[in-house]
Amino acid sequence: MFILSAYHRVLTYWKKIIYELLFIEQWQLRYKFDQNTETGFDGQLNTYQQIIPPKDRFWADPFIVEENGVHYVFVEELEFEEGKGYISVIELEEGVSKPLKSQKILEKPYHLSYPFIFKLQDTYYMIPESTANKTIDLYQCEDFPLKWRYCNALMENVIAADTTIKFHDGKYWLFTLIEPEQGITTNKDLHIFYSDDLLSNNWVAHPANPVVSDVSSARPAGNIFEDEGVLYRPSQDCSKRYGWAMSVNKIITLNEKEYLEEKVTHIMPNWERNLLATHTFNKVGKLSMVDVLVKRHRFLSLF
Repeated sequence: MFILSAYHRVLTYWKKIIYELLFIEQWQLRYKFDQNTETGFDGQLNTYQQIIPPKDRFWADPFIVEENGVHYVFVEELEFEEGKGYISVIELEEGVSKPLKSQKILEKPYHLSYPFIFKLQDTYYMIPESTANKTIDLYQCEDFPLKWRYCNALMENVIAADTTIKFHDGKYWLFTLIEPEQGITTNKDLHIFYSDDLLSNNWVAHPANPVVSDVSSARPAGNIFEDEGVLYRPSQDCSKRYGWAMSVNKIITLNEKEYLEEKVTHIMPNWERNLLATHTFNKVGKLSMVDVLVKRHRFLSLF
């Protein structure tokens, strides 16, 4: 038994080495322009087109802003050699076919991702994930889309991931995944906070926190959207691996005392060859986007 166990450990080790020599696992983008501008999820992911970054990096967590007919896609960009994410923007125009390039707009000594963007009184703001800094930080755009400045921390001394805000019934509701301590990743506890002032650093914790405690549906996966008067919250399913799949959850009750949601759609990474995961969905106007984790061959350009 000991010999067999040692054999399997050695075999597993060499399989991993060979896999890493032949393949990279890369987050890429998929998009679709649709004449239907209503916010919602159509589920026809096999009709989406590919955006493939260079092999030395990945693009993930797409958030969209539309200005003057141009769609600006804000993403987490990570160069494999550096191993630390920063925020970049990519311009995407309907009907225009050209190689896409990213422009770096925000970098810190620590990892940044999930560039949640919103507009307030004609000014754009961003809340990128800054878990490594133990903050939820707010940035203001000074010259769209490239120049951003730090405003303040909405929260400090908190290990919060993928913060997403929605205005509803006269209040701002802040949804975020909170981990118990640095270095521990459970992906299972969704917390809600609320405030009358979006730019405040005084957010009230929902009494039902964590409002969701489920690794298959807690972590946010994009903007909370409204469809025919009903709110829907995209979430990650991390039950098989980080960001493996997505769900769309119908919000049934959201107030200062209660929160209730139910899962209405589950999206698995199975509509394309070599997909390993998909974990963000956003739609603005005619443009819908998701990200996908792809097993990509290191040496063959077609895969």
